[in-house]
Amino acid sequence: LGQFDTANLTASAVLMPLAPLSTIAGAWLVRRMRPEIFYPFTYATVAVVAVKLLWDGIVGLM
Repeated sequence: LGQFDTANLTASAVLMPLAPLSTIAGAWLVRRMRPEIFYPFTYATVAVVAVKLLWDGIVGLM
């Protein structure tokens, strides 16, 4: 599929050190947020991503 080219692997190597920091920051944020705010925000974000993926799939079929 052409995903293992030099540019993609370089970007992955540059971004890899940010993964543990992002995980720690995300865990900290989840602990600080109230569930009444966190869950609706998460569901809304997942819904937006789902609509975007559906849109891309439908457009790709046309």
